[in-house]
Amino acid sequence: MQFLNFLHSLQNIEKTRNFNVFKEYSLEGLSKLFLSLSSKHKVHKPIRISVVGTNGKGSTSHYLASLLSTLGYKTGLYTSPHLLTPLERFQIFKEGKPELSNQDEVEAFFQRTILPDLKEFESLSYFEFLTVFSYLYFSFQKTEFEIWEAGLGGRLDATKLVHADYVVLTKIGIDHSEILGDTKEKICQEKLGILTDVCRQLVAMDPEDLSLKKEIESFPKIKIPVQILPTEKKPTYLETNFLFAKETLGSFLPGLRPRLNSISWESVGRPRGRMEVLHTSPEIVFDPAHNPEAIATTTREFSLTHDSFSIVLGSLPDKDREGILRVLEGLPLQSLYLWEGAGFGTFPEPPEVLRPRTTRVHSEENLKGLFQGRSPVLVLGSFRLYGIVANLIQNTINM
Repeated sequence: MQFLNFLHSLQNIEKTRNFNVFKEYSLEGLSKLFLSLSSKHKVHKPIRISVVGTNGKGSTSHYLASLLSTLGYKTGLYTSPHLLTPLERFQIFKEGKPELSNQDEVEAFFQRTILPDLKEFESLSYFEFLTVFSYLYFSFQKTEFEIWEAGLGGRLDATKLVHADYVVLTKIGIDHSEILGDTKEKICQEKLGILTDVCRQLVAMDPEDLSLKKEIESFPKIKIPVQILPTEKKPTYLETNFLFAKETLGSFLPGLRPRLNSISWESVGRPRGRMEVLHTSPEIVFDPAHNPEAIATTTREFSLTHDSFSIVLGSLPDKDREGILRVLEGLPLQSLYLWEGAGFGTFPEPPEVLRPRTTRVHSEENLKGLFQGRSPVLVLGSFRLYGIVANLIQNTINM
């Protein structure tokens, strides 16, 4: 498949974790390409919504797309990273559910639209190319709404160039501090840098922090309405984010509110890879929480329904692994498996209370015993663990 071959030939910062490239990074060249392609391919103009934040932007993006498509609007969702295939990153939602992009259709579109001018795209990164490709692909699909989840930050994120009509800000936490800043205020500024002069409104999840509220309310250089929505806390973060997405759409598009109110959380499908039950006996649940704040939320939620459980935790080299381990201290853990396989970071010495229950593992073989046991297992820390665990379940339990 030429599309995938070309994609995999591009520099992928998600894999290399070489964030030094951002020191001199500019959107100027990519912006010119967007303008050229928009004109050449007569890109249509749907309503576009950008979603930025540290935690919750993936599930919020999913629910925005799901709600709009439930109301009958053809909606495109651009998201990252993926669990198993890059085709997950640009999906069309119909009747509330995402449809994985058809591989043959994607290949035909690539050969028709990209291949004749391939040299224009050879200098792009993996993420930049997928952003450009999805922008054109959604236009080809004649979407009515598009939801664009930012990859990293906002000010210098490739998704800024879709020039969203509306911007959504989810929770702010400390992550990628070497690029975005070492305080929540600095990170917030980077995220809100995605605003452009065509944006009509900004809606933010209540940060429950006075200094952050002031930062959000005073940031926009453009005089647009800014609304900070109080968040109704539910037992699960997914339901909380669903309600936030529903309120957000009602704020952006008040005419939709009566119909939105009739859609319940139970009627809308969960985003794949978020608190997803991969196996029932033993119970194996996956969540991509990868910073201390997100892991605290996920583990607290899981412990409400589990008196005792095991955790498999993997973390990429640039994450706060020490902070993550501290979050786990008070949990009712049977065992803690630290995944340190290829491409993952090495954890520091765990807190003393965790050490007797901690095992460092480097291969799937080391987890077979756990997956053949009875203890519920919560898998955390990185999207990359999803494929590893899914493969292990297939080869160990489902044989």
